[in-house]
Amino acid sequence: MALTDHCDIFASFHEDGFNQIVHHIQRQRPSMFNYATREIASDPRRLCEAISVHPIVGVRGNPLVTIVDPLPIPGSDYGVNFAVQLVDLRIDFHPGDEFPLPPQLAPPLAPQRLAIQLKICGGLGCPPREVVDHLIPPPRVRPERKPERGADPPHVVTPLPFRELTCFCLQAFVVAGIRVRNYDGKPWLEPFLDGLEIVDIRPEGLENAIECYIALMLKLVVLPQLRILLEMAPLDIIKDKVSVSLHPVPTSAAVPNNPAIEDDQLKAFIKLEVS
Repeated sequence: MALTDHCDIFASFHEDGFNQIVHHIQRQRPSMFNYATREIASDPRRLCEAISVHPIVGVRGNPLVTIVDPLPIPGSDYGVNFAVQLVDLRIDFHPGDEFPLPPQLAPPLAPQRLAIQLKICGGLGCPPREVVDHLIPPPRVRPERKPERGADPPHVVTPLPFRELTCFCLQAFVVAGIRVRNYDGKPWLEPFLDGLEIVDIRPEGLENAIECYIALMLKLVVLPQLRILLEMAPLDIIKDKVSVSLHPVPTSAAVPNNPAIEDDQLKAFIKLEVS
């Protein structure tokens, strides 16, 4: 049976192709994977993991690191230099034969699901003790008076000096899927999260709290930005005469899953309408 017997357009994306694309992006756009404060970004040798880049990065002057603000110390005017790096990312479409899942995610990988393996490294620029001791504030005899009028001045965070980063690396696994969901009558292709597991953080309560926060970030911020509108605006081929629109094929006995995650591929069945 031809792949287009039940659709006008068939598209598939193999996991090997995805992983290769991620690798190329990681080397050519390293700032998408590496985040650090300005002091660390000015000398990437201080990062926890060396950045492997394509020669084109230097030719085009692309940044190695995305600069972020220091981590503030609440109640003070100071902050801590830090860095976060996504060192490795691999995807595995069902049946799930690229890497084993941890027992917390109930392996094997369920049908119509994909798994992602991540290695994340971070570092904190903890200042020397003598520097901190010198900055301890004296007692305040009277409480500070705030200005009676006007807005409060912007709070400026001063990064504390450090000698080297205190580094750590975490391994995380994600189980997710992809579905078509209608918003305002239009179909969108969107990823969704099934499970998240960070390996070997103790105590267990700390691990659960971090996983909860990351899952909230993924569900409420990251994944919604990855939606793709499937009902494309009409494409004018002959002005005012012919237009083409694309729509997902509805699921049925012939097409039980659309999109389908199977055979190490992401498959999509598309209907083409000409008017």
